[in-house]
This record gives sequence, structure tokens and C-alpha cells, in this order.
Amino acid sequence: MLRSLLLRRSNARSLRPPFPPLRTLCTSGQTLTPAPPPPISSSASEKEFRKYAGYAALALFSGAATYFSFPFPENAKHKKAQIFRYAPLPEDLHTVSNWSGTHEVQTRNFNQPETLADLEALVKEAHEKKNRIRPVGSGLSPNGIGLSRSGMVNLALMDKVLEVDKEKKRVRVQAGIRVQQLVDAIQEYGLTLQNFASIREQQIGGIIQVGAHGTGARLPPIDEQVIGMKLVTPAKGTIELSKDKDPELFHLARCGLGGLGVVAEVTLQCVERQELLEHTYVSTLEEIKKNHKKLLSTNKHVKYLYIPYTDTVVVVTCNPVSKWSGAPKDKPKYTTEEALKHVRDLYRESIVKYRYRYALVVIMS
Repeated sequence: MLRSLLLRRSNARSLRPPFPPLRTLCTSGQTLTPAPPPPISSSASEKEFRKYAGYAALALFSGAATYFSFPFPENAKHKKAQIFRYAPLPEDLHTVSNWSGTHEVQTRNFNQPETLADLEALVKEAHEKKNRIRPVGSGLSPNGIGLSRSGMVNLALMDKVLEVDKEKKRVRVQAGIRVQQLVDAIQEYGLTLQNFASIREQQIGGIIQVGAHGTGARLPPIDEQVIGMKLVTPAKGTIELSKDKDPELFHLARCGLGGLGVVAEVTLQCVERQELLEHTYVSTLEEIKKNHKKLLSTNKHVKYLYIPYTDTVVVVTCNPVSKWSGAPKDKPKYTTEEALKHVRDLYRESIVKYRYRYALVVIMS
């Protein structure tokens, strides 16, 4: 095969015309000038450039024609509705955000039942159609974990106090009631919850399902205050759980993150209402490390508020007021203006120190 290739190359060379001489002598002795060479054709790169330049011009023309032929409708203000940035927001699309407004999601399946029967029908229909619905409370989580495009169910309209047992200090409520609503409702009975956070916008169903806690080392988390609950499940319907009725499943569902079903009703063990005395002072990180164990053991509630970019920690302690001596009669050490002076100075300093960085972040975003 190599030999045949070599023979072809040699034959091709023999067939080529010899290089034309610069001058050819005729028989008459006159000198003839050779003809000028043909013009050089455009290179392949130039052809490619012209082709793609034409494509770009066509695309720009088509885009401009589309822009002026189809103006944006008035309701095309929601930039996250669809893939297209300025697409109009469909009428059946619900925008749901978390409590702090850091995350949001759009869904066509956002349900708010008003009764237990409505919730049971909703869960049953979703199970039969194999649709996913996620229970979502007040959306207090800053990471938006409760939001879902596939569908959500919210019990904000199921927020009633169903029963109060003053002797046993127990209360039965619908899972959509908020912590602040519940605390205010049982106040007239002289009862309160054993523990709850400083933010009281959570729904009871949500705060027990995530295992939330308060600020006391010797106080149980919120889910341990539950002594009974009613759970709406996809396959088994509505079931009642307690320490006596199916205790193993009860302990799992008490802090189940909504994965075993939708919590419809909750029975909580309460305590007598107490009056607390709060102390607030400023400390440092080094002092907190030294006194942390002592603070937890000597106070019923302890809360730390760290101020970023500083070495300052605000410490808040709460303890029950003595029944015999009552609330202290002494006046506050500082007036309101004096107490707020350090905070205001810190804000002013932060504005001067970090406003340029903040402005740069806003411009870049």
C-alpha cells in the first residue's frame, strides 16, 4: 500500500507543468512578458466572519422587532414567575415567603383548610392522586426549608382553643394557633406554657414538629410538653396518639417534621402562670466563657445576643419573682436615654464604618 502511494505521488509530480519562466524567447528573438497572476480570493476565515456577522445582525433585528411588536402587559411585574423574566404572573399562582422574607416560592397548590374534615379530604385526595403536599406553619425558619413548589398545606385558619382543663393544667388546641394567641388565651385560667421562644409567631403544630427550645437549661423543649395529638395521615386516615395510645409512634410523631402526617390537634401540659424578673446587661466573649456554667445553673432563663464585628454580648436573664418578697422596689440604675445611649452610638459607628461596604454590596447585587 505504501508503494502504491509513493507511485501516485511520483506520477502526480511528473504530470505537473514545469515552473513557468519569467521570460520566454520566441523564434523572432522578441521577449514576451508573462500574463499577470489571477486575483487572490478571500480566505476561509473572512468567509466565516461574514457568515456569523450576518447571523448576529439577523438575531438583533429579530429581537428588536419582537420587543416593539409585543409590549409588556401591565401585570408583568413579577420577575420570578416563570422562566421569562417579565412573564405575567398567572392568576392561580401563589407566592409564599418565610417569616423573615429571605426565601420565597411560587406554587399553584397552596391549601388552607378551615375544619378537620377539610384537612382529611385534602390529604386523602393528595394520596389518591399521588401529589405531594408539605405542611408549613408560619415559615419562621430562615432557610426556607418548609417551602415547596409541589404543594403546601397551612393550618392558619384552624387556630382555636378546643378545651382547657384547669385542674390538670392541660389545654387542647388546633395546630394552627400561634404561640402568642395560646399564651393570651390561657392567661385567664392562670396557666402558661412551660417554655417558648422570644419570638411567638410560630404555629403550635410547627413549633413542636421541629423540636424548638427556649432559653432554660433545665426546661424541656417544646415537643416534650405534648401529651397527646391528632395526626392526619395519607394511608391510615386520622389517628390519635398519646403515651397510652401507641406510645412508640407517639414519640416518633411528636417531633416528626411533618413527615408522618399533618398535625391537626395538640394537647399540651401547661404550668401555673409566673411573673418573671428580667435583667439585661453587657458582657464580653471572654467573660461569657468563664461564667457560662454558673449563669445556666443560677438562672431559669438565660439568653445571649452577640453583636457582630464587636466583642460585645448582651446577656438577658429571667427568674421568677419571689412570692414572699415580691418584685424589687428599687428604681432602675439608668434612665431610658442612658440605657439606649450605647446602642445608638453603636448604630452610628456601624453606619460610618460599614456604609460604604454595604453600598458596594448593593451596587454589585
